[in-house]
Amino acid sequence: MATSRTGTASYKRWRTAVLRAGRKAGVTRCPLCEVELDYEHGRKPNSAEPDHIIAWAVGGTNTVDNGRVICRRCNQKRGKGGRENSQSKREAASRRTITTLINW
Repeated sequence: MATSRTGTASYKRWRTAVLRAGRKAGVTRCPLCEVELDYEHGRKPNSAEPDHIIAWAVGGTNTVDNGRVICRRCNQKRGKGGRENSQSKREAASRRTITTLINW
């Protein structure tokens, strides 16, 4: 069974470093939606989460320079399975054509 990318030591070090840098820089609000960030509690809509500026999936790296702190809600919207992406998936599915290889 494959290991999750977010379970690796490299990712965990990056996560800690980005959150520490954000706190040190005084980032108290999400730069995308302006909600007040909660650094103490995880898994809440306003929880502080690290975000890759250049996504890992398209060649981004786990460096502090490629990270920023945003709220959980915005991070999930930006992520692979977020609402914005599901909208584009639906649009792409509506443009698909079905080809039948067997003559009925």
